[in-house]
Amino acid sequence: MFIRSFILAVFIAGCAATGLQLTPLEEQKLDPALRRLVLGTPASRTEYDITPGPSGEDKFGVIVRTENADDLRNAGYAVTSAFGDVAVVRVTIAQLRSLVTLLSVKNVTNGSKNHTM
Repeated sequence: MFIRSFILAVFIAGCAATGLQLTPLEEQKLDPALRRLVLGTPASRTEYDITPGPSGEDKFGVIVRTENADDLRNAGYAVTSAFGDVAVVRVTIAQLRSLVTLLSVKNVTNGSKNHTM
């Protein structure tokens, strides 16, 4: 009984840890600002294009280079526009972590806010 409980505890801990970690390949897909965001060390909120989501969570505007924008839509991401291999997507931090696991995603760049002059 103890061994079974121990194995279950190790399995759960491993699943929780991998949910927060990025593989080197996934990390390479993110630009430095998004990498800091995912790792929990963002420089400043002004560095990001942030809007509140329907349930109050922050949604970040990102630019995704992908082989197929439909892959993003089919995976449930909010694609606001797409042209060629570029898609604009709004994601939470958790969604950003899972976005880079898609094989069709080449890289993800931080969106920026444009201000009128």
